[in-house]
Amino acid sequence: MKNIDDLIELIMGDGAMKELSSKVYKDEPILKRASQLVQDVIPKQDTPTKLMEMRRMVYLPEAQWKSREWLFYKQGNFMAGFEDDFDSFVPFEKYYPTYADMTLSQQRTFFSWRTRVRCGEYPDISLSYIFVYCYEMINLIGVETPLDAYNNMKTILEKYEERQPKLKTNIDRWLFDMVIYYDLDSSLLEETDSVIFDSALIVMKAPAEHTEEELFRAINMLSSYNAERSSFYKTCPEDFMKVTTGTYLALDAYYAANRQNSLFNKFFGNMAVSTYTMFAMSVFCHYRFTRHNVYDINSVRGFSLSNGIWYCSEYLGKPHSKKQLGDLLRAIDSIMREQCGFKKALKCPDITKQMYKVINEQIKILQERKKLEEAAKVEIDLSKLGSIRRAAAITRDKLIVEEETDDEPTTQPEPIVTAEEEHGDAVQNSTPLNDGEYAFMQALLYGGDCRKAAQKAGSMPSLLADSINEKLYDDFADTVLTFDGDTPVVIEDYEEELKGMILP
Repeated sequence: MKNIDDLIELIMGDGAMKELSSKVYKDEPILKRASQLVQDVIPKQDTPTKLMEMRRMVYLPEAQWKSREWLFYKQGNFMAGFEDDFDSFVPFEKYYPTYADMTLSQQRTFFSWRTRVRCGEYPDISLSYIFVYCYEMINLIGVETPLDAYNNMKTILEKYEERQPKLKTNIDRWLFDMVIYYDLDSSLLEETDSVIFDSALIVMKAPAEHTEEELFRAINMLSSYNAERSSFYKTCPEDFMKVTTGTYLALDAYYAANRQNSLFNKFFGNMAVSTYTMFAMSVFCHYRFTRHNVYDINSVRGFSLSNGIWYCSEYLGKPHSKKQLGDLLRAIDSIMREQCGFKKALKCPDITKQMYKVINEQIKILQERKKLEEAAKVEIDLSKLGSIRRAAAITRDKLIVEEETDDEPTTQPEPIVTAEEEHGDAVQNSTPLNDGEYAFMQALLYGGDCRKAAQKAGSMPSLLADSINEKLYDDFADTVLTFDGDTPVVIEDYEEELKGMILP
């Protein structure tokens, strides 16, 4: 090979070599003006001038070293009052989207859509456009007050939640943060999951200051075991509630008197402080510090700002706190079933000897109280019966009026409504079972063809039986179906209760 030209020609081919040799190179400036760098160098005649000015902000000297959040905030304020009426909607998909990520057509789509939103219209649009609007709200772009921004973003969630399910998780978090960051009224947080959780914690932290109903509701909500689904609870909810709340109060008193740690701290640990990121997963410009540096939501959750960093104080709970509380509830359920002779037993989980002792004491207290109530006598003063009868007779005579008689009755008998007419053609399924499993159980309970029902459900009897046993375990704490050979059979002890759940 003679020279480098031969090597290039061999690699690129004769045609490419000729194209390179014929290309003319000219001097070009290293630095260009901003207008030369804009992608849409020659915009259409109807392109708004203000929009082109916003696009050129990308090439400002400051924009070369400052953050994209700063550029978003600067461009957003510049375009805060801008309105557009672009004819078509161009799709836009981008993580953490900003104006700078959009083409000219996408920018016109966004501002036209935003114009319609401000007029109360909410047409279908790409999710990324909605996120840009939400970023505007958390940065207070185009609004007069933080509360206006909060309400606008809440409205966006209401209008687009069904069409864009991914919105809810992020917007719920940003609405929560807006209340803290902009010092809005804490009543806006009452329906949030965090504050609902806190309300239950507050009850359990000071149980003596609340009613039995409030304490039981809090225990059940924070527990991994949902007592309200228990078949035993459904037969005697008041007794179950009294034993549960009595047990918690007794254990709370025991820990206060005999342990350095409280019962509440045993379940949920101590309050912890951790760093907190405001408006996480968003484009937010921390362009200023808020005027406040402390925001206490309640006695178990608060926020503070120090040196530009936010901190959250809360009860994080121990890793197994919900399970420990769930074991206590399940143990109460199990022991009460045994003491009351309930037909379906429930295996008792491992609990401390003190807990076992207290539960039995509370059951005994309940039983003694009920005996006293049953033994209470109702005394009637028989000497006053005569005067009561006379007064009743006088009242009766005053109320008697002459009745008009007609040849035909004035009222028509009420039509008889069958179960099918009242509930529709199909029996309403309110059990955990799906329709196929429900039909399978109907066949077993009322003499139908279970194999045909399984075939119609697109499954096999054995698979359906396993699924049914699993779904009904929480209600019966046992399997309800067994097999006689390869034929599924309802366990006799549960047949009547199952018929109460599953109608023919």
